[in-house]
Amino acid sequence: MKKNTSIIFDKNTVEFVTVAAECCGFLERVGEHPRRAFVDTALKLLPLLYLKALLLPAGERIDHFDPERFVTEGDYERVRSSIAALMGEKDDYLDVFLEDMVYSESPIHQNISETLADIYQPLKDFVCVYQLGLEQTMNDALVICAEQFAEFWGQRLVNVLRALHEVRFMQSGEYAEDNDDYYSPLDDSCSEESLYEGLEAGEDEEEND
Repeated sequence: MKKNTSIIFDKNTVEFVTVAAECCGFLERVGEHPRRAFVDTALKLLPLLYLKALLLPAGERIDHFDPERFVTEGDYERVRSSIAALMGEKDDYLDVFLEDMVYSESPIHQNISETLADIYQPLKDFVCVYQLGLEQTMNDALVICAEQFAEFWGQRLVNVLRALHEVRFMQSGEYAEDNDDYYSPLDDSCSEESLYEGLEAGEDEEEND
């Protein structure tokens, strides 16, 4: 009997795919943005990505084998190094929400660039598999991505938000000196209204369960 793959057509799934693809494209085009625009856009895009991942419908894997992976070590390193070059001295931060903290009494040194590359890798693999259009593979890629969100990249996402927030609102440096307005590529698509729409959609579904 063929297992149900209806979750791949769910409204929340489609919205997650859209945001995930936007996030991957944004991280691949780091060189097109000054640091200020990059940080501000990331602070809008990442919370939306977290919300959409949180609203994904539950599903079950169909095949025993994992879907194909597309992100190579070279792809990962290109994203990481591009972000590191852009962030410069602001790339480093200290983190306490890591498994290694069990063996440490002090925060562990982390990099914004590496954390974002860690988020990029599973997202890009998922998006690439999804674009193949094979329902069973799409289903399994979605289930795996949701599992990885719960176990790994979701925590990485909220960790790096704190670091990006600190860069954005620090009291000295480029932000204190430069208050010019500029256009962010997500100013129109990542609005307060879109955030509440996604949240209300998830609440409505829970009430109907």
